[in-house]
Amino acid sequence: MDDGIRLLPYGPRAVLVELPDPASRRALTRWLGEQDLGGIDVVPAESTILLDVSDPTIDDTDAHARLSRTVRTLRDLDLGALNQDDPGRVRVVSVDVRYDGPDLSDVAVSFGMSTDALIDWHTSSPWIVEFLGFMPGFGYLTRADHRRPVPRLDSPRSAIPGGAVGLAGLYCGIYPRSSPGGWQLLGRTDHVMFDVAGDGATLAAGGQVQFRAVRGPTR
Repeated sequence: MDDGIRLLPYGPRAVLVELPDPASRRALTRWLGEQDLGGIDVVPAESTILLDVSDPTIDDTDAHARLSRTVRTLRDLDLGALNQDDPGRVRVVSVDVRYDGPDLSDVAVSFGMSTDALIDWHTSSPWIVEFLGFMPGFGYLTRADHRRPVPRLDSPRSAIPGGAVGLAGLYCGIYPRSSPGGWQLLGRTDHVMFDVAGDGATLAAGGQVQFRAVRGPTR
């Protein structure tokens, strides 16, 4: 495996993979998702991937053996050879948004543009799902041309409605359900981001989200 990648024990049933950049993490996450890892969960984060055997029916000895096999495979893997930008392998989720959020004007001013220009920018190209966290179904989305960090609110809101679309730092996110939060809100969608009774999270790491501006109900 290339320099800059570290494989660290993370308790008796997990290994933490540290990667040098988001592109490497995305490529390795996708590759791991295509492998039969024998019950090992793949949990990507901002700069790491956790390989975790969470199935309680697998004992510690078996978990260690499965992780050891995967670690040996990773050490022989040429990360640079993984195709990091194959659009044919990327799932794109279209999300309709009513851009009427309480912070839309403030964010537009901070970007030095009109609200219409901000909406045009936000919908102009897909956002990459880097990883999921915070709550079930909440994806942290990035885009190469989003280089201006958006500060969180000084006083977080006690309740942000489910479906709210916001910015914080260099990330965009969609709240799957109502929650306290300090992200600056651009609008809201009716798109279901987490289905408890169905397939779970709508988004997956490595996928993309294409926002579309609409008026009225978004579904």
